[in-house]
Amino acid sequence: MSAQDGIRFTMWAREDYPIWSLPALEAAKCVALQGDDLFERVHLLLFEAFFGKGINIGNREEVIEVVRGAGVEMDQFLEDYDGGTARAQVLKEYEEAITTYRISAIPTVLFDGGRKVVGATSLDEYFKVLATMGVS
Repeated sequence: MSAQDGIRFTMWAREDYPIWSLPALEAAKCVALQGDDLFERVHLLLFEAFFGKGINIGNREEVIEVVRGAGVEMDQFLEDYDGGTARAQVLKEYEEAITTYRISAIPTVLFDGGRKVVGATSLDEYFKVLATMGVS
């Protein structure tokens, strides 16, 4: 799957809807320590896991399985993840999202000029915003 393919949304069918995404956010930050390409891959896989496959990204073990399938150096990842290496950065960015950017929902995409697209929406909606900005 590539970013151009998008993520296909599937309604949540399990009884354990995640109440937070901190485990997934921390995992992504820990993977970023291993490189931007791995981060991009895991970031997309985590979105796909939650929105498309019904994987609980609030559950540490399920997050680890998503990461495991991405070609990450797992010993280093687990050391960073279990050690809380990324937690402070994740919490700092969370606070910044709320106070500076007034983010109230995930996903929210910020565009230049302050335009926001809030919530899961179609790829066409993003193209419409980009078109109003003169980007094709």
